[in-house]
Amino acid sequence: MRSEFGTRSARLCAGVLLVLAVLACGAVWQLRAQKASSSPEQDWEKAAGGGQQFDVASVREDRTSGESHSNFSLDNGNAWFTVSRKDVLAPNGTLFSSKRLPLLRYITFAYKLSGTEELALRMDYWAGLELHVPDWVRNERYDIEARTAQPATKDQMRLMVQSLLAERFKLKVHWETREVPVYGLVLATPGIPGPLLKRHAASDDCTTTALPESADNNAGGGPAITLDAPLPIPCGMMARLPAGTRGAHRFGGRDVTMAMLAVSMPFQTGLATLDRPLLDKTGLAGGFDFSIEWTPPEDMGQPGDVGSFGAPFREALKRQLGLKLEPQKGPVDVLVIDHVEQPSAN
Repeated sequence: MRSEFGTRSARLCAGVLLVLAVLACGAVWQLRAQKASSSPEQDWEKAAGGGQQFDVASVREDRTSGESHSNFSLDNGNAWFTVSRKDVLAPNGTLFSSKRLPLLRYITFAYKLSGTEELALRMDYWAGLELHVPDWVRNERYDIEARTAQPATKDQMRLMVQSLLAERFKLKVHWETREVPVYGLVLATPGIPGPLLKRHAASDDCTTTALPESADNNAGGGPAITLDAPLPIPCGMMARLPAGTRGAHRFGGRDVTMAMLAVSMPFQTGLATLDRPLLDKTGLAGGFDFSIEWTPPEDMGQPGDVGSFGAPFREALKRQLGLKLEPQKGPVDVLVIDHVEQPSAN
């Protein structure tokens, strides 16, 4: 997949006769070319030590049936599952092992994509964020078995997977910021959050998390959430929670920023509920705890039909979190694939 910036700019400049217009065209091309340059190092990448590689790694296509799995969760802080004591959330040692995962999932993990960034890469749905990822990147599954010389953190493992994808899949990417239709996430009443959106308590030092033995997201009968006690979610993370009634959806976060809540919300609710990306416009800084539950209508309708499927969520958003959505335009970051190849044999 190649950038079309040069082609578009050349066509435009060819049709401009005035010298000033030609110069302006060249200036626009240079500005857009800078946006399409190689990805700047993210803050988390700097903190993890920059580019790193596995000592040894194997990549194989897997056409067998069976569930996908990995030796630790490849989430990016936004988990579409209820965290239990059985879940391994971080690497413990030197091994990275995963089976039957599509390349898209490895890219999402390696570049620590937010829920919004992952959905933009996965689906050409949001206006202005169509990325046209090859079908095989989304669908063909691969096994990766790799080891490091020394125990590594989760973010260090991400950097190693970045290097591995560049080597075996010839993956080249860049970041872009696009001005597109979004929803601004704002306080329904200025300065007053809802009852289930509270600033993270200083008394909760995040050293302990009361996780259940196991969990069923859809069974109903989950406990009432008041935020008087820490949520059963590790700090800095969003995840599903057992719903209070069968058929309802519930998710929450513990010590997360409002920016993280905004970019994660479409991933947690689905595109039928939120037909645009979200941007945090609350003005609330720092970490927050929250929980929200709503029951979608039986008739899902069409994606983006916020008058039906999305209405119960919006009502819950206002009543429980004290937030509402305002249609506007705003900047959204996306990871663009410039080039990718199916891997060569090990």
